[in-house]
Amino acid sequence: MTTHSRPGRRIGWGLTGLAATVAVITAGAPAASADIMVFNIDPAGQTYYVGTNYRLRAITEFGDDFVSFYDNGQCIGSSVSKGNAEVPTAPIAGVYWIPSTAGHHVITANDGKSTMTITLDIQPAPAGSTPATPQPQLVGCSQIDRLLTGSS
Repeated sequence: MTTHSRPGRRIGWGLTGLAATVAVITAGAPAASADIMVFNIDPAGQTYYVGTNYRLRAITEFGDDFVSFYDNGQCIGSSVSKGNAEVPTAPIAGVYWIPSTAGHHVITANDGKSTMTITLDIQPAPAGSTPATPQPQLVGCSQIDRLLTGSS
């Protein structure tokens, strides 16, 4: 013989109602899309040389986005986009890049949801200059690196 108590039925109906409410709210909520809005190189608009240090920056729609940067498909490094609470700014992810070869370079920023590219022609280092040596970035471009930085 099975007996049902009123409190048990009330709890069951309450949980069913809560689940239905959560389903409606979740279905109606827009999906967050953390797109890269701007991608640039600093300094901009100049002749670019092997062995010179440049900063690559990606401005994202939301903060805490893991952005990976590539040079002709090779990982340069990654960073998590951060804003500035004291001076309201859009979240920026950035890495430093020192080109090691002359020629045509396609630089890519990828946050896993969107990709932007910059195309550059890198010139050989000027005669008599001492080119800087590229240093490995602290954070690579792999899924493991995303997990280690705590980024989604």
